[in-house]
Amino acid sequence: MSDSTGDSPGSPVGGAEWVSEVLARHWGPELGTGTPTPLGVRGGERPLSHTAGLWEIRRQGVPYLFKVQLDRQAARAPRFYPLKQQVLGHCAAFGVPVAPAVPARDGTPAVWADGHVCEVIPLVAGSAAVEPTSAQAEAIIRAGLTVRHALDSVPVSLTDELAPVALPELVAEPDWRRALADAEQRLLPLALRRSDRWGRVAANALEALVAARPVLEAAADEPAPPARRAVVHGDLHYHHFLLDEQRRPDVVAVLDFDNLHVGDRLLDLAWVADTAGRVGGGRVAMERTLYSFIARASASGLLTQADTRLLMPLLMRQAVPVIVDIAKDILERDILSPHWPAYFALLHPTRRVRLHRLLTTAPVDVLPLNDTVLAGNR
Repeated sequence: MSDSTGDSPGSPVGGAEWVSEVLARHWGPELGTGTPTPLGVRGGERPLSHTAGLWEIRRQGVPYLFKVQLDRQAARAPRFYPLKQQVLGHCAAFGVPVAPAVPARDGTPAVWADGHVCEVIPLVAGSAAVEPTSAQAEAIIRAGLTVRHALDSVPVSLTDELAPVALPELVAEPDWRRALADAEQRLLPLALRRSDRWGRVAANALEALVAARPVLEAAADEPAPPARRAVVHGDLHYHHFLLDEQRRPDVVAVLDFDNLHVGDRLLDLAWVADTAGRVGGGRVAMERTLYSFIARASASGLLTQADTRLLMPLLMRQAVPVIVDIAKDILERDILSPHWPAYFALLHPTRRVRLHRLLTTAPVDVLPLNDTVLAGNR
């Protein structure tokens, strides 16, 4: 990665002028001469990032995304970005619709500017669906399982290079039990004493977290066997599956491999199940979609019947420290970001408890493994 700290001292970091200066210096004048447009709402969904600045830029009429990581704690070590680019290339060879970074002039996939990591990425036309149709949910399942197939086959040498690269401090998993105890004993009473909207927002999330304790503790002390250790996307929520804007049930891009790491491969499968479980149409549609996920994942060798009981507890334990930290932002630091309700909705424990019950009570023969079911795995 290029290191160019202090290369544009005349402009505020993250502003339009600063973006143009960084683009001209590192990607060339053809990217730096246009006026960057801040990326706001796309497809009815606000980009779920409070740590990055996102700008639309154009080169010869083709749209690109300029991404600057404004929170330095959210950035990865410099050696991560070339490794991510290699993994993206590997996934593309498997048919995963990814958007690898556009190399800078010096050939690197990312640069440091004024101490902030910056990337240029092709901007794909598509939108996320907070409540996908059944057809869209099936497309998400197919794309998510293809990601998992690709990551399961990452070369050992690349896996070994990525393994020691730590996740950012913001997403590194602290002790979820300690975080849960803090939520129950200290933060929840603090939230309940507040009479404003933010007190209610925090209290609702914390109460749901405390109520989910039995699922959180399910299989918590079982160590993950070495066979489950692999390269993991780590963040396959619905914002990161872009669907065709013409409403055809196709995933046109899988986004944001910034949490790529070596860990428990079931985490990605848990995210795919969670995302598929957002399907609209009520309980029957949700059951059929989740059972389709189990059938497809099992038929393609990605999931065993025993694994289904581990998915939601694993995903929920990862979310506990995040929910608690957001509650601390609200209740202790008075950081009242408009992003917080969306994060709470994304990570809500009550919905995942419901998904856990459906996943662990799925009848074996609810969706026969016929040619129609298996077609998406070929």
